[in-house]
Amino acid sequence: MYEKSSSNGLRWTAAILLALSSIPMAFSWVHAGVTTASDAVNAPEPGDAAWVTPGEIDVQLKPGTDDAALADLGRRIGAQFTWNSPVSRDETEVAEAVVPANADIAVDLATLRADSRVAAADVAHVYRIPSLEETTVPAPKGADTPDSTPTRGWRPNDPRFEEQWNFKMVHAEEAWEVTRGKGAIVAVIDTGVAYEDSKRGKRAKDFGDTQFVPGYDFVHRDSLPFDDNAHGTHVAGTIAESTNNGEGVAGLAFEAKIMPLKVLSSSGSGTSRDIAEAIRWAADHHANVINMSLGSPLPDQLIRSACEYAYGKGVTIVCAAGNSGHEGVGYPAAYKECIAVSSVGPSGNLSHFSTWGRQIAIAAPGGDKEAGGEAGGILQNSVKRDDNGVLVDDYYSFQGTSMASPHVAAVAALIVAQGIKKPADVRTVLLKSAQSKGPANKYGAGIVDAAAAAKLATNTYSDGITRFWIVVALFGGCMLVGKMRAKTGVAKPYPFWGTAALCFGLLFPDWITQYIGATSPFNIVGHSILVPGALLILGAQKGEKRLLGWMALGLSAHLGWEFVRGTSPFGPEITSLELLPWIFSNLLVGAGMMIAGLAAPRD
Repeated sequence: MYEKSSSNGLRWTAAILLALSSIPMAFSWVHAGVTTASDAVNAPEPGDAAWVTPGEIDVQLKPGTDDAALADLGRRIGAQFTWNSPVSRDETEVAEAVVPANADIAVDLATLRADSRVAAADVAHVYRIPSLEETTVPAPKGADTPDSTPTRGWRPNDPRFEEQWNFKMVHAEEAWEVTRGKGAIVAVIDTGVAYEDSKRGKRAKDFGDTQFVPGYDFVHRDSLPFDDNAHGTHVAGTIAESTNNGEGVAGLAFEAKIMPLKVLSSSGSGTSRDIAEAIRWAADHHANVINMSLGSPLPDQLIRSACEYAYGKGVTIVCAAGNSGHEGVGYPAAYKECIAVSSVGPSGNLSHFSTWGRQIAIAAPGGDKEAGGEAGGILQNSVKRDDNGVLVDDYYSFQGTSMASPHVAAVAALIVAQGIKKPADVRTVLLKSAQSKGPANKYGAGIVDAAAAAKLATNTYSDGITRFWIVVALFGGCMLVGKMRAKTGVAKPYPFWGTAALCFGLLFPDWITQYIGATSPFNIVGHSILVPGALLILGAQKGEKRLLGWMALGLSAHLGWEFVRGTSPFGPEITSLELLPWIFSNLLVGAGMMIAGLAAPRD
């Protein structure tokens, strides 16, 4: 009678404590869900026919579509489809067609989209380098640095590094003490890169030590993606320009490798089909990160499909938000698979040209010469033709969200180099480690912080490995003690099942995070004592209560560990004020369950 009454009292106590602990959890969950819902794209209304190529339709075909099937699709709309590039038929499956002048484009698109062989179909869109970014004049040496605040960490010997106020803002020197991006591959989808001496130009002088992997030129349809504009090389320089080589300036993730993919012509414009194809090509050739400093006010189904494909293959996609100076994030930045980046100047405030909107995920230095003069731009090496057509290899100060985006792509490479590779996890580390700044629709989570991101990524990855080896050690110790007790004739064996329950509680949150992703709100359940608590309330008996007590101890240890190290996987939309009471209540209930469980009699 007493045992039954005690059991009922324990259940009621556990139920009340669980209800109390779930209040902040539920609030955080709802808040996370509301924030995630804002990923829906809100397209601006450009009213500009210059962003569409008249009379052309593009299709993204499903794998296995052959020439005969492509011809049949053409007959269905009264046009002739051709593969977009030499790699389209066997690799990326992108095709194009010019439709008759009297064709009803809307009907043709509906026909194609309804066909089981077509993954996406759209009119041909034009994408461009955001405006107001470039200059034809090399930046003069020794310009006054907007920020002269002393920094700490590893400093490269590049003579013009002092002029890179942007790297100081993101705490690059501290980040380099942790990682420099080794092992990461960043695809630069742009105007190409001055990556080697070839018939089209020469390797930029401060890229001598930069590592490259094979790329492709979707404009000239060959494997020589050389930059004939200067924009792509400048972007690549921010990511991985040769560093500590006694020349020029530094790159933020200078041990990462660059994959040059040319989709924009010398004038800085390109087609949506080339961009979609380049995204898929990068994903299929092992890129970890994609940077796209280009855009359009119009969405495109092929590019959207390509972003979904790359994201699904584990690629983090970083995009410039645009240089409109007003609200309305462009594409592809506005897609939920992409990280939209706004720009700040030397003061840390939003650049006068930066586009903003609710899709902004994070901000980064992109320059602002209106506020800081020529020194207020982003300084990198590039190769550019002057007004007389002479190729000039020098250091240029550009400004724009195109310059902000590669800062975030480079930090993403630093995160990847530390073992965090899933795009959702990379995004979480980027946003959680950002320096808080202003309204979210202008700065997102804040200004990117390379040092904080590198440390958070390191802790997150290494702590998971450490917990795994702790479990191995516990089980090894359990088996060893069990054998020793058996030899000495001790009647009661070592508590193997208790150790197993403790280890399960310690590792279960890691397993659930790996399975559902770091940004899932279900992590709140996986990291709480809700699971053992629910089992206890449902009627655990005697020895089962002891096992649940050990499990609760493991979960509490895991939760406390992550709180101390700042590595809890909840998305950045859950603030510390919301998280702290939830952690405290879970630790309290977990401790109570452990005590109650261990006090329960054995079977």
